[in-house]
Amino acid sequence: MKKKLVPIMALVLAALLLFSGCSAHGKTLIEAGKEEISVNVFQLYLSRMKGTLASAGCDVNDEEFWATYVDIDNMTQNQYFTNQVFEGLKQIAAALILYHELGLELDAAEEDEIDAWIDELIAEVGDGSKSQLNSVLSSYGANITVLRDAAIIEAKIAQLKDHLYGEDGSRISDTVKEQFYQNTYYRGYQMLIANYYHDHDKDSDGRTVYYKVNEDGSLIKDSDGKLVIAYDETATAVTVEGKTAYYKYGGIAYDTENGTAKTDTDGNAVRDTENRDVIYVLESGRIAYDKENGVETDDLDENGDKIWRKWVVAYDSENGKPNYKYDSKGENKIAYYTDEEMAKRLLVANEIAEDCKGNTALFLEYMKEFSDNQSFNESYAPNGMYFSAGTYTTDTIFYTFSTELAKLEIGELAILDSDSGYYIIMRSELDEKAWSVEENSRWFGTMTGLVVEYMLQNKVKDEGYLDRVEVNTELKETVDITMVAANNYY
Repeated sequence: MKKKLVPIMALVLAALLLFSGCSAHGKTLIEAGKEEISVNVFQLYLSRMKGTLASAGCDVNDEEFWATYVDIDNMTQNQYFTNQVFEGLKQIAAALILYHELGLELDAAEEDEIDAWIDELIAEVGDGSKSQLNSVLSSYGANITVLRDAAIIEAKIAQLKDHLYGEDGSRISDTVKEQFYQNTYYRGYQMLIANYYHDHDKDSDGRTVYYKVNEDGSLIKDSDGKLVIAYDETATAVTVEGKTAYYKYGGIAYDTENGTAKTDTDGNAVRDTENRDVIYVLESGRIAYDKENGVETDDLDENGDKIWRKWVVAYDSENGKPNYKYDSKGENKIAYYTDEEMAKRLLVANEIAEDCKGNTALFLEYMKEFSDNQSFNESYAPNGMYFSAGTYTTDTIFYTFSTELAKLEIGELAILDSDSGYYIIMRSELDEKAWSVEENSRWFGTMTGLVVEYMLQNKVKDEGYLDRVEVNTELKETVDITMVAANNYY
């Protein structure tokens, strides 16, 4: 699999939207030409990364989370994220050297805007007291001055980007965007085999009952006020006590009382390929049929015995409609599949994953037939989902999709267990210039910014600015991400 390019500055700046303040700067951690970045700014960055991880569902207050090893080089989560933020800060420091060499300066109006924002924080968060605001910021290793220092840094970096690459990346050509897209993005599809459904009427066999509808789609009732079943009248008509119903063969009727569940060599129950029902057998190994409740057919099984099937109602599922149940607010009631039903659904998911290897077209067909969230695919991902490294860190499900898809080769599939059921994901080939297609726009809102970050990162590295950054390594070793609180505000 092609190695993904991870723009460290993009990760850090996206996670750490910095702002401003006014008190002690703190000890200098990084010297970058005319710029000095304090250890407290580093702590502020760490607090925002910690807040980002918390928003993504990580238990940032658990010591075990931070002590967990993330690679074979004995790096813990604590070390990994602390180092990630620090490396991003070094990239920013290098960019500040370039900023000054280009003779750039912030307008007084920009600094005034930052100071006005600080005043708002003092009034709203600190109730008019600088000391109270400083008390709030202290848990993030910061104070008003540190907050202001960070905001000034961000304003300078934004000005540098505009100077080099144009406002909103206007100087970035389509050729560069396509190159970045092809090198860093990956594309995939998903479908959900849900563990829940909108509650509705089922018959004694657990099958959805379909009822006749009027032209306006409303359910029809008979003279007794009962809903009228929509039968598939091409099936077998059965008249009982003057009433006609239509029936057809269903799944195999197993004798679950006198038979024994068939198991494989690992002791797992063996299911039939038709309805995923557990197969029951007699002591002889022959199929145990429920001849009392089932119906004899002319078909023979592998032992030459006649197959007995369930005799089930034949519903007109194309023209009929289920009777959904609603709560007092008029919303659909939710019901959940049993463990047995979910076991069957997992088998279906496994079959789909196996059948669709290397075949995106087939997966798209299965999505239409089996997916319980196909409306999402149709409305938001008609051409698939597109991800780049470091995106969607605060959106749990998209974070999961992006992380898991990145592990797959093109044409591979995986099944993800979630609170909603089983997601089947498939990685597919990138289509050319997908970022320019309007219906894909929701997936590329940050792409131009990522291109700018990546180009700036390469520039400060290739032109030697990164090598000119000086670090107080002893001071750096006194700080890590566990020492600050999770910060989603400053």
